[in-house]
Amino acid sequence: MTTSYNACVDYFLDSLTGRSPQTRRNYECDLEQFKLFLVLMRPHVVTRMDQERLNQLKAELRKSDGKLWDTELLSRNYKTRLRSQALLDWFDVEIDRIRKEDVLAFFAFLESTKGVSRSTLLRRLASLRQFFRLMVREEFPVCQETLDKLNDIRIPAERKLPVALDEDEVMGFLRSIDSERDRAIIVVMLFMGLRVSEVVQLNVNDIQPGQRSITIRGKGSKERQIPIHPIVHEAVQAYLKVRIDAPADDLGEPLFVSNRKKRIDPSTIRRFIKRYSLAVDELEMRKKQRLSPHKFRHTFATLLLSNGVDIRYIQELLGHQHLSTTEIYTAVSSTELEAAIAKHPLGDVGTDQSS
Repeated sequence: MTTSYNACVDYFLDSLTGRSPQTRRNYECDLEQFKLFLVLMRPHVVTRMDQERLNQLKAELRKSDGKLWDTELLSRNYKTRLRSQALLDWFDVEIDRIRKEDVLAFFAFLESTKGVSRSTLLRRLASLRQFFRLMVREEFPVCQETLDKLNDIRIPAERKLPVALDEDEVMGFLRSIDSERDRAIIVVMLFMGLRVSEVVQLNVNDIQPGQRSITIRGKGSKERQIPIHPIVHEAVQAYLKVRIDAPADDLGEPLFVSNRKKRIDPSTIRRFIKRYSLAVDELEMRKKQRLSPHKFRHTFATLLLSNGVDIRYIQELLGHQHLSTTEIYTAVSSTELEAAIAKHPLGDVGTDQSS
């Protein structure tokens, strides 16, 4: 029984009776992509190797900026596609040398490559599963553990980003606010990234003039240090001049107070956000309908990200164990956090929005 990857792929493609030409081509592309990865990254499984030919293949790949996805196999340039494919066809792989580690390395590479969609990952996984299942069923000399690992691999669902406001929308929202208290609350969320539950727990002595940072106790009683942007100080001081006196409760003397002289609750914040959003011309109806306190927290993160702040700092500021592409928690110094907050794109927002 042959151990040639090329021969096994031909056998597999011949077995696809009744399938459309496009389906067959998709399988062929996926299997060729896997082979290309093995030739370039896993030379221990390659049986035919020639350095000059390998250099020629790499030269063709460099024409597509070195991206595996922009090779001849997916190129719209017919001549380039034929040239590169002919070079790749010369190489062969020993199929019984392919192990689960090679498969894991392939999909780790795919997942780390920008522009590779989840649908592409799922298709490549399905193609390799079908291929190795046939090889096992027909008793080709493949490693059973390789198929087992392919069956175990799961491609995580793509996370859809929540609604976030851009800079113009934020400015429009701030202009719509007619209350110093409400404006201070929105500014705190925009410049500190707090959850609404964290905002309502703030006390008067938490944000004092000249104070550089505040300790926030978040989910799971985890504490984090948040630098206080000058715009936050400005908004809070303007609010304190008109703040309604309210007695202390179990948490202390509340910073943000309701008309009933009690600590403000999250539902009040949700209501006034909805009310103000309806008056913002810059907001499309979809965002008006979905705007909530959490959207301002997400706006805080996305605005910083889009303006070049390291995601490690944002991860720390939000108190997340994971954020977007961040996989592990990374501690950063308070100085770096202050520098991150200083880069906030809305730093020129003042308390006077009448103009």
